Amino acid sequence: MQNHYVDAHLHLQDPRFQPEQVMLRARNAGVRLLFCNAIQEEDWPVIADLAFAHQEIVAFFGIHPWFSDTAKAGWQQRLLAKVVTLNNAVGIGETGLDRSCQIDFEIQQKLFTEHLTLAAEQSWPLSAHCVRAWGALVDLLSDFSTHQQLPPVLIHSFNGSTEIMRRLTRLGCYLSYSEALAGIGQTKLRETFTQTPKSLLLLETDAPYAKNPDHKEKNKDAINEPADVADLYLCAARLLQVAPAQLSAQLYRNATVFTNQNATGQ
Repeated sequence: MQNHYVDAHLHLQDPRFQPEQVMLRARNAGVRLLFCNAIQEEDWPVIADLAFAHQEIVAFFGIHPWFSDTAKAGWQQRLLAKVVTLNNAVGIGETGLDRSCQIDFEIQQKLFTEHLTLAAEQSWPLSAHCVRAWGALVDLLSDFSTHQQLPPVLIHSFNGSTEIMRRLTRLGCYLSYSEALAGIGQTKLRETFTQTPKSLLLLETDAPYAKNPDHKEKNKDAINEPADVADLYLCAARLLQVAPAQLSAQLYRNATVFTNQNATGQ
């Protein structure tokens, strides 16, 4: 029986992709769910069209922290109007916090809180980006949870410490690990990965932005794509010392939380 894989974070709207060919290769590799995230509002109609054409795609609509200063008044209403055109499961993202960019951090925090509020109000999942802002992210999520129930939250391309992992998973957040896990010199990340509760674990390509280590060696201009997540599952299964089929079944159950098909990854 073929394993069923989930690519928990990618950007299929990137113009470097030929979506029909990418989706065909993904299906042939066993990828059955793809969480396609917007970066800015201009992505929304493209992602909506992709989700309309491919039922495997969960469309995430949001504004990345790098573009948080471009958010225009009324973006929530425009997002809601876009969602009603789809029968697919939907989410909010990519949003988050990033101290490595030049955008004022207070602007980022305000927009992230708006995304989180909308996700909670609509009972939609949220996909969050975090770079050099782990303490602020945990504090914001913790504060929010004291007055409103958190929606399902996915922290994409997680590379925080083991302590941050524990604080986030105590809040019920799902942690998605990218292909950095397969890279050389990732001892600490791998240790944190192996201690992450399996019921809160996901894997992603972050295609086309996170390089597949194998591709990087063969072709410095190569980009990754959803089909590559199959190799990441094999790497993850080795690290966890479990059968690949067991891991793929667990992660597929986890992912259904983000498709409104399930309430828990247990």
